[in-house]
Amino acid sequence: CVFTEYATCPLPPAQNKLNIAIPAGEKMFKDEQTY
Repeated sequence: CVFTEYATCPLPPAQNKLNIAIPAGEKMFKDEQTY
């Protein structure tokens, strides 16, 4: 596993990798409040 040698999660296969960047994430809009 990627996280620890004691976990049993499988490693992702090589075909899961993409040759392009995907700009993803949270966006903060101009009128949005922060908490």
